[in-house]
Amino acid sequence: MENRFNNLTSKEWLPFQKSWFRFENKFNLIEKNLRFFTKGSEKKKENIFIQSDTSQSEINDLCKKNNLKLNIDINKNLTFGLIDLLNLEKKQDIDTIINQTIETSKKIFEKLDEKKFLCILTKNFTIDNKYYPFAWDLAYEISKIFSLKDEKIGCLENKDFSGNSLTNNSIFYNLYFKKDENSKNSFDKINKRYELKSFDLNNLNKFNINTWNIIKPKPRKKDEILHPAKYPEELIDIFLKKFSKENENIFDPMCGTGSTQIAALKNNRNAYGCELSKFFYDIALKRCNELKDPVQKDLFAENKNDSKFKILNIDCRKATKKLFPKIDYMITSPPYWDMLNMKGAENQAKRREKDLKLNYSEDKEDLGNIDDYDKFLKELIEVYKNLIPLIKSKGFVTIIVKNIKKGGKNYPLAWDICKELNDLILLEEIMWLQDDQSIAPYGYGNTFVTNTFHHYCLNFQKK
Repeated sequence: MENRFNNLTSKEWLPFQKSWFRFENKFNLIEKNLRFFTKGSEKKKENIFIQSDTSQSEINDLCKKNNLKLNIDINKNLTFGLIDLLNLEKKQDIDTIINQTIETSKKIFEKLDEKKFLCILTKNFTIDNKYYPFAWDLAYEISKIFSLKDEKIGCLENKDFSGNSLTNNSIFYNLYFKKDENSKNSFDKINKRYELKSFDLNNLNKFNINTWNIIKPKPRKKDEILHPAKYPEELIDIFLKKFSKENENIFDPMCGTGSTQIAALKNNRNAYGCELSKFFYDIALKRCNELKDPVQKDLFAENKNDSKFKILNIDCRKATKKLFPKIDYMITSPPYWDMLNMKGAENQAKRREKDLKLNYSEDKEDLGNIDDYDKFLKELIEVYKNLIPLIKSKGFVTIIVKNIKKGGKNYPLAWDICKELNDLILLEEIMWLQDDQSIAPYGYGNTFVTNTFHHYCLNFQKK
């Protein structure tokens, strides 16, 4: 296949499509982006724009090496733009930075060729004990101009815990925007920004959690494979041990085959949950019963504890204080919209070959069967808000989810959830990274599409 997009071989192309990477240095990062998004040649040197604190001489050398022309004044047609905000100082006025970036993005949009990309390097940060998802807010603002097409997560190596926040703050975002038929070009549209709420740093210091976690789970058992979207118990362990204590009450309102409940019981916590599907409810119940009362008791002596569990085969919309005790910690993962119903999805094909279930259920009340994104988001947020009264004051919530690409568009589900759950205090996000997946050559030779191997672990505290 002819590569019309850039000058890379397939060997170089594929690694760039992985949605997370370990950060080497900024110069190397800028070079990789330039090489992927441009196709410079001796005969035709493409015009690009770069705004960065990297030395001008290094940028000039980089452009010369790749047969590119640096257009500082944005006065010629461009094939690629890059805005570097990684070294943004927290003391700088946020609104000023966002407005300046919007103005620069508008100029780039006017000069950028169709189907070409703008990349913004940025991160989230804490200001005065308030966590501010600057990268997400900026993405919403720029997506009023361009189409938000994709994101890559950069992981900074060798970062030590600061002792002043929940995580070691060692991730940043490569946000990718495209000038195409879906570009809004609506510069005056107004969306609400994230509402910031203070959290108690002294209360959070004890929770130090690594910002990014590469989980390679054990092989799934026969009954667990039946579930099309199970998350690993190894991941749940990380959060259980940080956000809860022994004998406290753990709750998962969409418990599937009972991964949360199993992890809670193994860690001497009480396990509670709901499951809409009778099929998966039976599996979860069986697994919990076997853990609590194993047939070969001598072999499972280490699992003996006094922890309790209760799982109900009900829609989580019906979960009330009468059915469950006060919850200390809720950890859950919602349906990733209706992605399991996409018949052409690669994962669907593999499961179809093995005659496994392709979705959660055929129930009309199942959130995973709603095909309209706005309706799905609205109902999901309503579910979470109805569950908040079950959680004790100062209790914690973790929601594991990822942003979604569908039909050529990007739907920032994780960010949308955070924006809408304004009754809770947003804490720093943590990433679950998959490193055991094969990379598929989506769009090879024509456009940029990542293999999404990162999931958000969104953390909140109840007031």
